[in-house]
Amino acid sequence: MTSDLTSPEPEQPFAPPAVPGAQHPLLVRQLERCEIVGAPPSAEQWTDFVGRVDRAYADADRAQTLVERTLAVSAVEFATMYEQLQAQTSHVLAAERHRLQLVFDSVTTALVVIERSGTVANANPEAERMFGPAESLVGRPLDEVLLMVGRDGVSRPMLPIAELDDVLLGGRWSRHDVRLLSTDGSDRSIAADVAIVPFTEHDVCVGGLVIVTDNADREAARDRLAWQASHDPLTGLVNRAVVTERIELALVGARRSGAWPSVLFLDLDRFKHINDSFGHGAGDQLLTTAAERLMRCVRSIDTVARLGGDEFVILCESAGDTELVRGIAERILEALMEPFDLQGEQTHASVSIGVAHAGPHHTSADALLHDADLAMYRAKDRGRNCYDVADEGLRVNAAERVLLERGLRSAIARRELSVAYQPVKRADDDELVGFEALARWVHPVLGDVRPDRFVPVAEETGLIQALGDRMLDLACRDVATWNRERIAHGREPLVVHVNISGRELQSPHLLGRVRDALRRHDVPPHWLVLEMTETMLLDDPDKALERLRELKLAGIRVAIDDFGTGYSSLAYLRRYPVHMVKIDREFVAEIAASTQDQCIVRAMVDLAKGLDYVVLAEGVETGAELEVLRTLGCQLVQGYLIGRPMPSEDALLLATSAPAEAPAPVAGS
Repeated sequence: MTSDLTSPEPEQPFAPPAVPGAQHPLLVRQLERCEIVGAPPSAEQWTDFVGRVDRAYADADRAQTLVERTLAVSAVEFATMYEQLQAQTSHVLAAERHRLQLVFDSVTTALVVIERSGTVANANPEAERMFGPAESLVGRPLDEVLLMVGRDGVSRPMLPIAELDDVLLGGRWSRHDVRLLSTDGSDRSIAADVAIVPFTEHDVCVGGLVIVTDNADREAARDRLAWQASHDPLTGLVNRAVVTERIELALVGARRSGAWPSVLFLDLDRFKHINDSFGHGAGDQLLTTAAERLMRCVRSIDTVARLGGDEFVILCESAGDTELVRGIAERILEALMEPFDLQGEQTHASVSIGVAHAGPHHTSADALLHDADLAMYRAKDRGRNCYDVADEGLRVNAAERVLLERGLRSAIARRELSVAYQPVKRADDDELVGFEALARWVHPVLGDVRPDRFVPVAEETGLIQALGDRMLDLACRDVATWNRERIAHGREPLVVHVNISGRELQSPHLLGRVRDALRRHDVPPHWLVLEMTETMLLDDPDKALERLRELKLAGIRVAIDDFGTGYSSLAYLRRYPVHMVKIDREFVAEIAASTQDQCIVRAMVDLAKGLDYVVLAEGVETGAELEVLRTLGCQLVQGYLIGRPMPSEDALLLATSAPAEAPAPVAGS
């Protein structure tokens, strides 16, 4: 039976390849993964394999679709994030740029931005203040903007363009304390520090920043410090260092030209009193006014300086004519005698002036100032409100004074000072009642030095207390020796008179020092009489009264020395608890022939007796003087007629001998 060609053929099952060896290697690997190996796959295995492949492709398609969708979403988000980041970055950069611009515009240092070629690209306001408007700077070469003024006064580029390239490639560059010329047309110079910092991008220089620091404040501070170092801040006058240097220069010039300078050393009188009375503010006002008056009294070439306190120095260079300097001194005396208006009140002051004319013997400023200082102190000794001129005698006395001071220190330290005793007797019966202890000093070069020469030196140098302690110790030692012998023979004890200085009287330790000396030698206090001058009591009456009361309570007697020379008030005399007054030799010297002196002494004796004081007349040298003093009622006498100062050995013989056996006093110095 034949088949119909048009009828459909029945569906045939999948037929695998007939020959396994003809399979593709990739197919073989896939079959192996499905565990189809060896024999050719069956129809069921091929169907299962193809199903797996279809599913794998379907999974792959779905994964690809998911990835594509994910990538699409990520691109949108990334674009959004990128735009946000870009916006944020732009905002931060803008804010940072704004801050940098604020810093650039507000710093007090001039900043100039330059391009790689050296052309100015930008300038901040401080740079505009120094060098002119930015419009006039931008686009100009740096060597036209940064001009330096040399020591010769000529302006030149601080950094030529030819050198700028080396600077930009070489790193940071700087110069200090240079003077730059402002290019704003004012021709003013600016003290500044300059630095250049290169800008680099990827290690390639693209320009730089010029930093200019104005040193005006630093220069002003430096000038201010220099002024303070060379001037007195109160008066504005130059100070000691400056005037000393100028004196040195003047002396050097004078050795060549022969035109020697002169120096005036001034010290205001009563300045401490004005300070204490009106206060330190008024004292400063007085010094300022005095300085102004001094400036009006000198020439323009002269130097007026304040050394400190109330001391001034005037240097007259090339004075030559001494009359010119004297004229300046007289003008100063007249100017400072005019009243000063201090805090609404008028007061007067004066000045003591020492003048020293320089010469070849002045080897330094200190030597010339020293001579002027000595002359000033001599002017004060003459009564103040005057001037004195240094001379050779003043220099000799000063040298001797230095010698005295050095020797006195050594003598006190080595206990080389000795004592001499001058007898004190009763006027009516010539009975010895005591001695006055007198300090004695034999200098190895100057020989015997009188007390009136070395005692003032001791007071000025602070040695007076040590000197006083030495005299107290010797006097107490000797009076104890005398009186032990006298008491053993049934005789009245003697007293010893010891002089004390004004400084000792003012010291609160006076009583303690006296008690120590008395205790050390077992001396009763009434054997000691302390002598002090009337003037010392008047220096500070209240403090003197306090000390005298302390001494009286301790049983120590006090005598007023040089009575009648200090013009003391009777009220003070009535208050002072003293035991004795000593009439000064000035009233005794002519008493035998002068009825006036007799009247004065009679009044003194009557006054002293009315106040219950013992009266002792000193300086008695003749029998006539002694007779008059007896007649006037003077109880005790002392002087060369009575006995000259004698060594302690002779004083011991006189003190311990019977009156008829007493040896004649040995003359002392």
